[in-house]
Amino acid sequence: MATSGNRSVRHLWVLRHGKAAPEAPWGGGDEERPLTARGRRDARALGARLAGERPVLGLGGVRPPELAVCSAAVRTRQTADLVAEAMGGRLPVDAYQALYGADPDLVLRYVREIDEGVRSALLVGHNPTVFEVVWQLLAVPADGGDPTTDRAVLEANGFPTCALAVLALEVGAWEDVVHGCADLAGAFKPPY
Repeated sequence: MATSGNRSVRHLWVLRHGKAAPEAPWGGGDEERPLTARGRRDARALGARLAGERPVLGLGGVRPPELAVCSAAVRTRQTADLVAEAMGGRLPVDAYQALYGADPDLVLRYVREIDEGVRSALLVGHNPTVFEVVWQLLAVPADGGDPTTDRAVLEANGFPTCALAVLALEVGAWEDVVHGCADLAGAFKPPY
């Protein structure tokens, strides 16, 4: 994708955690729920595709993630770690306790704090928050046209566990990320 003026394209990969167990082992809380076998399989399969497929997921001009930011909940951390492992361990993972149960505005604050040297980042979180983050970032046409094109694709695809939305952000820096600054580059769901 081209750049215009001081704006350039960054990519935000928004991933809902993989399928998790209905309960935490040994009576732990919701934050302690681990991935199921299906959740682990889906995360590994996605990571393998990110590592080996060019163009990545068939998206020309989209760079694979260079950094993962996730909630510190067990299921999100496991998802991010399995994707990173399947990518050959080249993806650093930053986990934050504050992202568990965070609202979309707090999640976007963390996105805005991503290091400027990173051009493509993976955000792993929980629904409904990650769906809402994607929804808010998708651009609404300035001419008053139909704002639902990308949103309709997102809704039609659904956002089940391990669903992925890839956003092209027309921003000069991560700190410039605002509602409506993104176009949907792709929407995916398992099996990968």
